[in-house]
Amino acid sequence: MPRQFLFNAYSKNPGKNKQPAMGIKEVPVLCLQYRSFQFFWAAAVLILFSPSLVEAQRDRVGTASISGLVLDQETNDPVMGVEMSVDGTSALSITNDQGEFRFEEVLSGSLILRSRRLGYQERMDSLSVPEGALIDVTVRLSTEPVELEELVVEVRSRLLEQRGFYERQRTGYGGVFIDRETIEDRNPNVITDLFRTMSGLRVVYGGLFGPKVFVNQNITFSDGGLGCEPSLMLDGVRSTMRSYDFIDPVEVEGLEVYAGGGAPGGFSDPCGTIAIWTRIQVRRR
Repeated sequence: MPRQFLFNAYSKNPGKNKQPAMGIKEVPVLCLQYRSFQFFWAAAVLILFSPSLVEAQRDRVGTASISGLVLDQETNDPVMGVEMSVDGTSALSITNDQGEFRFEEVLSGSLILRSRRLGYQERMDSLSVPEGALIDVTVRLSTEPVELEELVVEVRSRLLEQRGFYERQRTGYGGVFIDRETIEDRNPNVITDLFRTMSGLRVVYGGLFGPKVFVNQNITFSDGGLGCEPSLMLDGVRSTMRSYDFIDPVEVEGLEVYAGGGAPGGFSDPCGTIAIWTRIQVRRR
């Protein structure tokens, strides 16, 4: 039956008093409006608290990862079985026999890290966690209520961790490694500003495409310049970009410079390699 008959299903005889047609029950309009109102809010609540929307809201807030080491204040030995938690969340991790713990995908921002183990004084530390970062912390626990050493915190980039940046830095290939924090400290106007003071590199200004970067090797080109142009690896892919300054320093998460053929794996080149990792994928040229 069309909706209007629910509200006004009367006899078609205009000469009689208006009565509901036989078999049709009159439903008050106010009642229907109230039920529609209830249905609207019930649907709104379901949508608001649906898992997919909550997850989307979490993505908008941003996440980070926390890993760390728990040591005994007196002996400096790793402490196993420490319950590590983040206040106000369900994040929980128990240290292994090496005293290590890790949290994945915790919400970024200010948080309280809590450390608890039987036989040790409970500890709470305040952390400020940047979005997308990897936080390394060293926590020291004491069996006595004494003043504890401050939390040691190291912030790393999740993107650079995924690209193997820190692993190559630890292994030591003779390269120069510059992360986002260093770039912000130096505040370069252009990328080549970062190369000017590097040992083994030379920045030559001028030319159609702007400054060129050379590795100080005894190779002479027809234009009279002394040196050898290193390969450019942009986000792990060899690039034919003619100038580094096409890349905005704000877009760079980190870079590696190898002045010679000692670069690891796919970065190796007799003239050296400059690897640039961008925060936002740039169009390769």
